[in-house]
Amino acid sequence: MTGFTVKRAGLIALVLLAALLVLLPLRIAFDMSGLGSRGVSARSVEGTIWSGTVRDLRIGRLSLGDMDASLSPLALLGGETVLAMARAGDTPGQPPLAFDLARSGDSIAMRNASGDIATADLFAPLPLRSVTLDGANIAFAGRTCSAASGAVRVNIEQSLFGISLQRGLSGTLRCDGGDLLIPLKGQSGLEQMDIRITGQGRYTADFKLGGLAGGAGAALSVLGFRQQGDAMAIRINGRF
Repeated sequence: MTGFTVKRAGLIALVLLAALLVLLPLRIAFDMSGLGSRGVSARSVEGTIWSGTVRDLRIGRLSLGDMDASLSPLALLGGETVLAMARAGDTPGQPPLAFDLARSGDSIAMRNASGDIATADLFAPLPLRSVTLDGANIAFAGRTCSAASGAVRVNIEQSLFGISLQRGLSGTLRCDGGDLLIPLKGQSGLEQMDIRITGQGRYTADFKLGGLAGGAGAALSVLGFRQQGDAMAIRINGRF
C-alpha cells in the first residue's frame, strides 16, 4: 500500500469517526453515564449528544420535566460525564430551569442550577408548590454530601389557614453531617423549615410556625401540626 493510500485511508477513518461522534445518540451517553444507579431516570431520550432532549427527567420521585441536553466533550477528557440541561424549548408555559448534571465514579453533582422545580406532593400535607434555585450546587461523593452552596426558596400557596406565606421561605444550601441541609426562614423569621436529605434519598422536613393568631393552632392541628412551645410544628418524612 502506497503512502498516499495509507494517508487516504487514515483520513477516511477519521471522517467516519467524527461522523459517528456527531451522530451518537444521546440515549447511549445517558445510559452509559451511570446516572440511573443514582436515581436519575427519563421516559425517553431523543437526539444526539450535541443536541438532544430528555423527556420527563426525574431524580427519584421529583419530576424536572422535559429538558434539552448536550454532552460536554471537555469534561469527558477529564473522566467526567457532564450533561448541560435547560428546560426544553418545545414546552411553552413552563418556568425556566437550567443546570449541569455531572457523574464521575461514585460521585454525582448538580451544578449552577437556577430556576423552578415543582415539588408535587412530596411535602404533603403542606401546600408547597415548588422550589426556586439560584446558583445552586449540590454534590454527593458516594452517599455523603461533599459540597453544597447557593440560594433556595420554597414557594408555598398564598395562605395556610389564613397565614400568609406568599413570599415563601428562603435559605442557603450546605452540607451537615454527611447530609444535605436546607435551613429556611420566612420574611418575619417566625416561619422556619429545615429540610435534611440523605445520600440514600430520604428526607425530613421540620416546619415550625410562630406568632399565630388565636384559632390558627386548632386549624393547623388538622394537618398534623403539634404544639411546640409558643409555635406549632410538624415533621414530614419521605423518600425521593
